[in-house]
This record gives sequence, C-alpha cells and structure tokens, in this order.
Amino acid sequence: MLVHIGAGMPRLCSAEDLDALSVGVEASSADWEGLASTLRSAAAGDVADGHVWLDISWLRAASGDPGQAWQDRFARMLGYAGDHGWLSPDGRRVRAHVDWGVSR
Repeated sequence: MLVHIGAGMPRLCSAEDLDALSVGVEASSADWEGLASTLRSAAAGDVADGHVWLDISWLRAASGDPGQAWQDRFARMLGYAGDHGWLSPDGRRVRAHVDWGVSR
C-alpha cells in the first residue's frame, strides 16, 4: 500500500499491494510538521518519533470496498505488523515507512 501526499489530502494508492506499507511525500525535504498536519487534517494518522502512524480505519475507508479476500489479506498484514511492534498500543494505527521527494 502506498499513501501519496502531494498538494492537498493524502490519497491511498496501490491498495491491493499488501506486502508493503509506505507514505510517499512530494516534498523534497523532511517536513515532519507539515506531514503531521496533513495527516491529522484528513484523520489519516499522525507523526511520532520520526515515524508515520496511519489510522487503520482510514486505510480501510480509503481502500473503497475491495471485498472479503482483501479484508482477510489486510488482517494478515496487520497481524504481521503487530508481530513486529508496528501497531500502536491501542491497535488503531500502523507504522509506515516514509519516502520524501516522491512524484506521482
């Protein structure tokens, strides 16, 4: 999964790719405050300790209605993330890698 952030709101791309989770930001420099503001304004997540934490309910909603097979694969992805400590303590957010200077 890729969450793309350019001018405006975050947009989920590649929802069918559940082997990776990243945030691609068009800004060429690491503007963590701007990124946090954009994520919060869309209720898509937040930034903490140099990591993006994406809201799981936002990811589900942004994926549209991909069907039960996707939901099952998404649950497995979250299980993998949980096994590696990449879920928030309350289980509502998942940590994602950030790539800066990404164009779309």
